[in-house]
Amino acid sequence: MFRIEVDNINGKTELLYVHGDRSILTELEQHNVLINHSCRQGHCGSCILQLLSGDVIHQDSLMPLSQGEILACRATPVRDIKIGPRD
Repeated sequence: MFRIEVDNINGKTELLYVHGDRSILTELEQHNVLINHSCRQGHCGSCILQLLSGDVIHQDSLMPLSQGEILACRATPVRDIKIGPRD
């Protein structure tokens, strides 16, 4: 089980506990933390978040990401993480 620390995403700051077998986007939705998203396949980039600490595994995506950015729809945690809105 992993901890996702949500840091001021849409005004919410909270801790979520997840198994890490689903995307971060799905886990956020399950805990009523809603973020922008569209395609769920890593094409649109609307779900980009900042990874403030921890590690994730990304599945394939077509979006170029800057250092510290993740696609919530294509990333799953591999240990505890802290995420925040994109700068």
